[in-house]
Amino acid sequence: MAKSMALVENGVVVNVLWCSDRESETETLIDTADRPVAIGDRYECGKFYRNGEEVLTPLEEARKQLEEMALELADAKAALELLGVSTDE
Repeated sequence: MAKSMALVENGVVVNVLWCSDRESETETLIDTADRPVAIGDRYECGKFYRNGEEVLTPLEEARKQLEEMALELADAKAALELLGVSTDE
């Protein structure tokens, strides 16, 4: 099998390589752990960032979106209740 690894120089991803599963991380070769890392992303304190936001795995991104949707739904229900509309199902 193989895995994606980022070649990092001075905190910036300069290349993304397809490596053997047995390839070990080094100071400059970092396992992306299924994150869609791209050239130009930053690597700081053990995390990848793009435009100031952490690069998440697809699963982490889906969870984040579900949490945001749940908050929006709760806000909408609270607004409806303020207007006197029952939100009981």
